[in-house]
Amino acid sequence: MSKQSVVVVTGAGAGIGYAISQRLAAAGYKVLGLDISARDAEAGITFLQADVTDEDQVAAAVAAAQQLGAVKGLVNNAGIERHGSVVTMPADEWARVIDVNLNAHARVSRHVIPLISAAGGGSIVNMSSAQGLATQQNVAAYAAAKGGVIALTRAMALDHADQGIRVNAVSPGTVETELVRANAASFNPDDPAGQLARWGSMHALRRLARPSEVAELVEFLISPRSSFMTGANYLVDGGLLASFGGPDL
Repeated sequence: MSKQSVVVVTGAGAGIGYAISQRLAAAGYKVLGLDISARDAEAGITFLQADVTDEDQVAAAVAAAQQLGAVKGLVNNAGIERHGSVVTMPADEWARVIDVNLNAHARVSRHVIPLISAAGGGSIVNMSSAQGLATQQNVAAYAAAKGGVIALTRAMALDHADQGIRVNAVSPGTVETELVRANAASFNPDDPAGQLARWGSMHALRRLARPSEVAELVEFLISPRSSFMTGANYLVDGGLLASFGGPDL
């Protein structure tokens, strides 16, 4: 994949998605960052407001990506987390979590894959989570969606290998983002900083990940340096799942 190729990144406006967009731009790619919230353009990054659960908005965004050049990469990163079990979570919230975290990966890919194929191939990275492999209580929809992303990644890798398209998943542990800080305040409103420290202590490295650390792996998987890697899920979890059965996340 030549530099100045276009990479589409969803959920690009904050957190891990923003770090990924910055890392790809620094590596020389043209980035089209999609997010439900507006954001001003930066060097190498064009941001476009789009809801990945809306088919028409996704189609329009992908058409805009073509105007930037040859689309050779996609990072399906958009995600939300809601708390509850299959009993306690309202049906509309369950559907929203599955739609943003899983269905949208397929929805955006459906529009982008023909462009990557027409450009001679490229790479797709689907963002999953350590919670797709081992989970905590009361995140049933999120865990189900992230586990689905790992299975979807394997299927996409097989379905599109003949088009020269590699597909991999990345599963972070707990990353210190705006979302995680908000979750800490929700779990422990009296001591959100203490909650963040507790989550960090569950990792073998005894801290939370930085978004830039996840972005490094994503950029590697997008690049030709990972040319014989497809259909796999890669943990960036600081040893979170190294203990037997995986600790409480």
